[in-house]
Amino acid sequence: MKIYIGFVVAASKMFFRRKSSIFWTLFFPVVIMLALGNFSFGAYSAPNVGLVNNSTNQLANNLSNTLSQATTIVVKELKSAAEGDEALEKGSVVAYIEIPDTFANKKNDISITTREGDKPELELVQNVVYIALTNTTNAAESINEQNVIMTNIADIRYQGYTGFLVAGIVGMAIMQSGIFTVVFTLLSYKNQGVLRRLQATPISPAHFIVGHLVSRVFIIVCQTALLLAIGAVVLGVSIGLGNVFAYLNIFLMAILGGILFLSIGLAISSASPNEDSAPALANLVTFPMLFLSGVFFPIDYLPKSIYYFCNLLPLTHVAEGIRLSVLYGDSTLDTLPQLGYTFIWMIIAFGICAKTFKWE
Repeated sequence: MKIYIGFVVAASKMFFRRKSSIFWTLFFPVVIMLALGNFSFGAYSAPNVGLVNNSTNQLANNLSNTLSQATTIVVKELKSAAEGDEALEKGSVVAYIEIPDTFANKKNDISITTREGDKPELELVQNVVYIALTNTTNAAESINEQNVIMTNIADIRYQGYTGFLVAGIVGMAIMQSGIFTVVFTLLSYKNQGVLRRLQATPISPAHFIVGHLVSRVFIIVCQTALLLAIGAVVLGVSIGLGNVFAYLNIFLMAILGGILFLSIGLAISSASPNEDSAPALANLVTFPMLFLSGVFFPIDYLPKSIYYFCNLLPLTHVAEGIRLSVLYGDSTLDTLPQLGYTFIWMIIAFGICAKTFKWE
């Protein structure tokens, strides 16, 4: 019996000494439960609806306030119909309501613009607008007679959640490949004494880092091409809408993102004191980006405080840059903000990687 008890105690000590075991057994499921539990997937989620108020009279302002107080939709103020079309294209709203500048009690020509195929959402918004007009103008009979609630189908390029997800998964794959493959490869090199033997050769740290970056970036580019091909053939996503410059921009983002996350992986490997702490540290870096970088859902739905934090994460801009090119055919000039943020993060990560790299 003593042997059994001794072995149980020893095995327990070995478990708690491995930081990666603690992470996947305790920390990971707790965070998943709290993160997904707070999204209330089982409850009704009011759709986002844009509101463009082109009128300045008091009646239009009253109608705008009444719509904003509706509980069945979430109203987002928009400046123009063009901004509404852009929001529809990106999927951040299901429809937008436009109050014309000629809006008056006798001419309530409200228009609702939505995407083709969003009939349930359109009916919901129509009911909300009808009730708001009734409460605001007290003219329900004239509303029915004049048929003032007009509907429009926006001429946009919307590929649904499938298109959104394909681009997000490509960005996520770049991050995962960049960080985890390098971390585990260097751990293997350290355990086998490969790095010590390389240190005795004329190879410098610069040779080692650049050589790894070039080889891994090539793999990441091939991986990106494969994932996009699967998205196009199997899921029917129109990649880049036939724009050659969009394709070039996708691979440019993959290269910059690959260098960025490979540099982070190299920095994590160098900063980790032992082989147990490296995977845990890598998970600590990548895990928040999986759910807060717009991979699985738009970050526009998140609270403002979290939204600002999400915009600081490197994967947010890599995924968004790829998504703009994949879904809307944007070229390099159209995605300069995303490229700029990615490039800045790449310089920071590469600098840390070069500074912290060590053979041992």
